[in-house]
Amino acid sequence: MENREIDIIDRQLISLLSEDGRMPAKEIAKRLNVSAPTVHTRLGTLIKRGILKVAGMIDTFKVKDTLVAIVAIRVDENVKMGQVIDQLMEFENVHWAVAVTGRYDILAEVIVTRGIEWMFTFYEEQMSQLEGVSHAESFMVTNTRRKWTVLPPRINGWLPE
Repeated sequence: MENREIDIIDRQLISLLSEDGRMPAKEIAKRLNVSAPTVHTRLGTLIKRGILKVAGMIDTFKVKDTLVAIVAIRVDENVKMGQVIDQLMEFENVHWAVAVTGRYDILAEVIVTRGIEWMFTFYEEQMSQLEGVSHAESFMVTNTRRKWTVLPPRINGWLPE
């Protein structure tokens, strides 16, 4: 994975969009002291380079039966961590999965859209498929200060079937 350098204008552009993803280019241009076409060009370049993605976010505390769970996982062997992360990212309700240091090897954020009872189904049908996992523990998020989250692209249970 290649680290990509961005300049101060790009950083400020990303910061403004993080505050308000619908901020008009004209407003961004004014705040950055550049032209609107410059904003459009830079935005397009950041997206094309895979540095930025503009997405709708929800407050899971305001949507019925929508919760966030953090799943902590230990793997049998460290060499299996990448494989387990790849498998997790195939699950529709997994927003992200990362390798970490500490007591656990992997943390994953799971967006629950069918109430807490669905977590049993998630463990029974999906987590049981993971190869090389020696232990998994889930933590339901009960409160947060930064509550906005992006839904995984194909989230199970969000749209009617």
